[in-house]
Amino acid sequence: MPGVDILIPTYHADFIWLVFCLRAVKKFTSGFRNVIIVSDNDGHAIPQSILNIMPVTVVYKDLPTKWPARLNHRPGYLWQQILKLSWMEFTDSDAVLILDSDEMLVTDVTPQTFRDERGRWRWAYRNWEDAGSANMWKVPTQEILKFEPQYEAMPFAPFIFERKITYDFIQYLKGIHGATNLYDVFFKYDMTLFSEYNAYGSYVFKFDSDVYYPLVNDFNGQNKLIIKSWSYGGVSKEEKEKREKILNAN
Repeated sequence: MPGVDILIPTYHADFIWLVFCLRAVKKFTSGFRNVIIVSDNDGHAIPQSILNIMPVTVVYKDLPTKWPARLNHRPGYLWQQILKLSWMEFTDSDAVLILDSDEMLVTDVTPQTFRDERGRWRWAYRNWEDAGSANMWKVPTQEILKFEPQYEAMPFAPFIFERKITYDFIQYLKGIHGATNLYDVFFKYDMTLFSEYNAYGSYVFKFDSDVYYPLVNDFNGQNKLIIKSWSYGGVSKEEKEKREKILNAN
């Protein structure tokens, strides 16, 4: 059985965060088969000092040359979401644990951390009225899925994507939109907002009960596995100190 890999999408401005992310993977993870870093092929190579932290597989991926006309932020934001859903291009694993560069594990995890006693992967949900600013994802999620999502499906990270469900999910999107790939869907609706986790999690909640189990509102500590700071603000002195304290603790 191929096992479970860790996937970390990144780009050059996030390399300052990738250091902490990868150090935490080395410190806190066990039982995962491989760590795969996928970075934009924009002429900025990941520094060797980062790659020396632990064994990793590195993939440089060309950015697409066109984007929806109404997109008003850097295309990499949408691009990294597509990369995550395209994870099977980079590995033959059964599933992947996805970590963004600005996410850092703070406790020990194994693949079993994310499973129930039946071996199903967990996916967390919360009521839309409790989602705060994440309510912004309800309309675009409904638009792309063509049904109303019952819950907000991105209350916390990290997330596990499983092979069969990922394949079925992408086939579902292509089928209902008459598309050949995800790009076709984005261009068809000139989409500028998309949440890969809300779309995937909502699909799982509606159509699957064998591969995933729903964790609704009561998160049982699963929401305390990482810390996250939005990468576009840079790494402050306080943020560095907080992360170093965690990483250097016995």
